[in-house]
Order: sequence, then C-alpha cells, then structure tokens
Amino acid sequence: MIILLLAARSFFMEEKTITASKKAKRNVFYLTISAVALVLVVNVGLGTFLLQKNQSVPRDEKVTVVSEKTNAVDTFSYKGNEGKDALSLLKEKTKTEQNNSGLVVSINSRRADDAKKEFWAFYVNGKMAEVGPSEYITKDGDLIEWKIERY
Repeated sequence: MIILLLAARSFFMEEKTITASKKAKRNVFYLTISAVALVLVVNVGLGTFLLQKNQSVPRDEKVTVVSEKTNAVDTFSYKGNEGKDALSLLKEKTKTEQNNSGLVVSINSRRADDAKKEFWAFYVNGKMAEVGPSEYITKDGDLIEWKIERY
C-alpha cells in the first residue's frame, strides 16, 4: 500500500511538474506574442508620425497661385524676423498699397477686387491672424502668408 501511495504521489507530482512546465511555456508564448504586438504598434505609430512630419510643407517654400486673367499672384509669403512687425516686413519685401483705414489692398500689383468681394487675408504659421499685421511682432521661423480670399 505504501508503495502504491508513493507511486501515486510521484505520478501526481510529475503531473503537476508537467502542468507547471506547460503553464510556463504558455506564459512565455503569450509574453512573446504581446512583446511582438507592442513592438509592431510602436513602430507603426512612430512610422506614421514621421511620415506625416516629413510631408509638411517646408517653412521657407513660397506657394503661389496665379490668376489666369491677369497673371497676378494670389498669395505671397515670407519668413518672420525676430522683433519686426509683419506689415513692415511685407513693405520691405514687395510693393504694397493700403487704403485709408490701413487695410492692405494690393501686394505685388495684385489688387483685391471689391466688386468680387476680395480681400488680402493675413496668416501666421497657417492660421488666420487674430491681430493686424502692424501689431503682430514676428519671430524667427514664423511663416507669414497673405492670400486673396472672398467675403
């Protein structure tokens, strides 16, 4: 009887050892799969971020749209200069006209057409400015853009 108990005990211990071994192998498998999935997610996310970053328009590139009728340019852009206002920089870089109230009505001989409800819109770093160009003090690296738009 004791021999039977010893044999049964050794059988069940072996079973527990095998089960623990199987559990350990299963845990290693799950950890490996989880690690691979995590690496893939991080790489895909990082790759997407870098791809989007590289597809942005360089800050010093001028984008121009030419009107078919007059060959006049409908956009004008330049970089900011630390401490100078956007209007002064515009006047340094090109021929401009302002109306009596101070609004820019012509850039590079391209006049905003009142009959077409056009105006020169002022943008800083891709967003319409919240202040006028004489009040906006530029920083190095700012992208200042003027675009013909309609109201």
